[in-house]
Amino acid sequence: MGQNPDTPGLEELLDYGLVVHNIFNDVYLLADPFQVWRHHVSRERQDIAEAVAHLETLEALFATITTRSEAGGAGISYLSSKDEANGEIIMALAKARDRVCTAHPLPRQKRTMELSLPRDIELLERGLSLHTIYTAEARSRKAEGDWARQVIQYGAEVRTLKGRFHRMVLIDDAFVLVSDHTKTANVNTAWKVDHPGLVAFLSEVFADQWRRAEPWLGGQEDSPSAETLTTPMTRTILRGLSIGRTQGAIANELGVSTRTLTNHLTKLYDRLGFEPGDQFRLGGWWAASKERELD
Repeated sequence: MGQNPDTPGLEELLDYGLVVHNIFNDVYLLADPFQVWRHHVSRERQDIAEAVAHLETLEALFATITTRSEAGGAGISYLSSKDEANGEIIMALAKARDRVCTAHPLPRQKRTMELSLPRDIELLERGLSLHTIYTAEARSRKAEGDWARQVIQYGAEVRTLKGRFHRMVLIDDAFVLVSDHTKTANVNTAWKVDHPGLVAFLSEVFADQWRRAEPWLGGQEDSPSAETLTTPMTRTILRGLSIGRTQGAIANELGVSTRTLTNHLTKLYDRLGFEPGDQFRLGGWWAASKERELD
């Protein structure tokens, strides 16, 4: 070929290797097209093989992650404080589209309910359903009664349930918050669950509690257990104490602090007219009491 580097198409021929520049005499020589073709095919095949190997590595990696998730390693998060739990609930409620179900086996503070009322009404006005379970004792407490009466006016459904049940918040069958029942549990720790299998199971747990609960229209009513000396909570505590469980173990199981548990027992001592802390006398009364047969 000629020696003019400005020859049209020369740069492209050099890129493909169809032309070789001989620097010693500054001329451009034609290469064997067949050899050039074999070189390009070999290089492209090598690039393809490397890409396939990389893809197989990614598939193996994500298959491991998926298997771990399906086994339950993902989809469950530990929440170490009340603020952290409330933050997760707020984020889940912001995305809620269908329903919110809550179960409260412990009394709720008046201030907490005052703060939650506008948010709960806003959810109902957005078209979500709201199902809430309280203890039977809530019928005699003003805070829960006022809250229930107001949200029912916007379409919420509220029920009360005797005996022990599980504390939880269920949102859209996609998010559940449950109490922490581990050995290190306290009233402020919880678990967030968004694993589909576990969420489906916990949804059934809530549905069972809901079926057993009695409808409540809100307002302050006489407690169904007003004639008894014990409450569902104190009966649960006494049953645990009667089989030798410690107060700390019972508190962990119930998801309350030992101080809360002690307060419940103190109120019972007062109702019975016993000296606070006289567990021997309390145990004798409980062994003979007909209230052992209550839920």
